[in-house]
Amino acid sequence: GIFDDDTAGDVRDAFEDELASGADASTAAKRVLAKFASDLDDDEGPVIYLALAALQLEQGALDDDIRKQALEIINTGEELDNWERSSPGDLLERKQVLENLRVQLSQWPTQHSN
Repeated sequence: GIFDDDTAGDVRDAFEDELASGADASTAAKRVLAKFASDLDDDEGPVIYLALAALQLEQGALDDDIRKQALEIINTGEELDNWERSSPGDLLERKQVLENLRVQLSQWPTQHSN
């Protein structure tokens, strides 16, 4: 799944902590992005955006900028490089997970995005 990565699990934990403290999904995502800001420009950046997109989808509140960023990551395949290096046996499964997320993100009505 999307959260079969340590960083993605850390993002989920941070996001859920923000929700538990009373933040809405948009505010929680902004705070998580701030918390992980130093990781956004390295190999973990795509993982962070994909995790946030999946988490916001679960909440029914998807920010358009996170949606666009996640779709770009999926469409370019940049996140798959890490999987190809570290877990080549899981690459096909990861591609399917990302395709499922791409479909969900593509179907999201942009007029409901924040």
